[in-house]
Amino acid sequence: MRALVIALIVAAGCGGKRQVGPSGPPSTASAFPAARWVPGTPTYVFAARTLRDAQRAFADGIDTFGMPAGVDAEHVSAKLTQLLQVDLLNAEAMSSIGIDLDGGFALFSAEIDPTLVLHLSNPATLQAFIGKQRERGMVSQAVTIDGVEVNTAKVASDLSISWALDGDWLWAHATFAPHGDNSNWFAASKGAAAGAATWGAKWDAAQKLATKAGNLIGVFDLRAFTGKLAARIPDFAACARQFEPVNGIGIALEAEGHWVGGKLAVDVGGSAQTIASNTLMPPPGWNGAAARAPINAQWNLDLKTAANWVQPCMNGGPNLASVIDQFGVRSVRAFAHTLDPDDNSGTGAIALDLTHPRFFEQQLSQIPMRSKFERSRQYGAYKGKHLSVPFVATADYVLDDRVFLAAMGDGMLERAATGPGAANPRDVVFSIDLLPPGLSTDVWTWLFAQAELPNPKRLAVQLQSWADIHLNALLDGPTLVIQAQGNRR
Repeated sequence: MRALVIALIVAAGCGGKRQVGPSGPPSTASAFPAARWVPGTPTYVFAARTLRDAQRAFADGIDTFGMPAGVDAEHVSAKLTQLLQVDLLNAEAMSSIGIDLDGGFALFSAEIDPTLVLHLSNPATLQAFIGKQRERGMVSQAVTIDGVEVNTAKVASDLSISWALDGDWLWAHATFAPHGDNSNWFAASKGAAAGAATWGAKWDAAQKLATKAGNLIGVFDLRAFTGKLAARIPDFAACARQFEPVNGIGIALEAEGHWVGGKLAVDVGGSAQTIASNTLMPPPGWNGAAARAPINAQWNLDLKTAANWVQPCMNGGPNLASVIDQFGVRSVRAFAHTLDPDDNSGTGAIALDLTHPRFFEQQLSQIPMRSKFERSRQYGAYKGKHLSVPFVATADYVLDDRVFLAAMGDGMLERAATGPGAANPRDVVFSIDLLPPGLSTDVWTWLFAQAELPNPKRLAVQLQSWADIHLNALLDGPTLVIQAQGNRR
């Protein structure tokens, strides 16, 4: 995003007046005009039919995935306007500097650093806008490549931007120092028609991810990208090897009315069997008991397996598997139907798979006179306890060598522990389902404060603008499908 922002700040130059003939992208990308300039073997490609579509996709992405950091599209727009004197997420503002809103959008690379291509409605207007940037002190150097002037300006200690105008097309390329690539990015893009494209089939598959007219479609050769990054950053080599089984990623972001959705299809190859064999099942009645809960989250992939996979990317950080061993937790699930922090009350449950019960035994041992306040009960196939501490709380729990279950609310643990189970329980790697109107803004604020998220009140208000939000990862054969969708109120 930063590269996109700065690329448009300095995008200008003098380029030739000749009209440029189209290059030849895969036929599957023919509806995406700017995709004609994608090199034959890209590491990644993101394209939209129009800039309007791309703007909406970026804005929706910021609103959705920026919430945990307290960031939304309005906040980003204000920062962009302050920095650039133009809001890149605003259609009117972009049109006013000569960008064609109904023209194509493409962001891609043959290496690591991104190249952005946009169609222009008025090159002279863009030239005038860039002229003002020069008046503010921008200094650039120019070279001629294939008869086109390509300008480069250093805009930060670790970032340079290059740009070119050829006819009514704009190219902008960001180079990140000290590890950025030094390839002839412009010649690679202009010569896209010279060789056969290798990304057509993957692009076609990515388009099929969209259930509506996808606003933004992308393909990402993660293995190639991380390999090239490791060649420039030796310390990243061990982490890069973790991605070698990934054959590619397809991406689709789309929106219609109040609905927003996105999908990533990750071809994990031979790792699919490892993921499937280490994905644990929730209690048989869990999904039924959690239905329509304002908060419903599951992490079913064995945490130690995940930690061992992540460890090579920690660059000397703590041993995650050892940390997890202290708690003995393999999986984490929780839902809440009601919650009142002021009254220490609520209805909901948690379910953990365990390698050992020692941590939770220690926690329970700290409850004074616990044995006087609890009674043995059976919850489906689980032997547990009903605990009622006067003037404090009432709860049900199960603790053995394999699981820790706990619930508040009459019959809640019984419901979670008994039932038919999911049809394909091992398919769900993780899921988060939120119904924000089900809890008050004050309760959401309290929850975010407990999680030490920034600006908890602002985040709670942002969240209340959504009717529902859903995020999950499902294993479908060799493909890990990660989906996010929601409806704004």
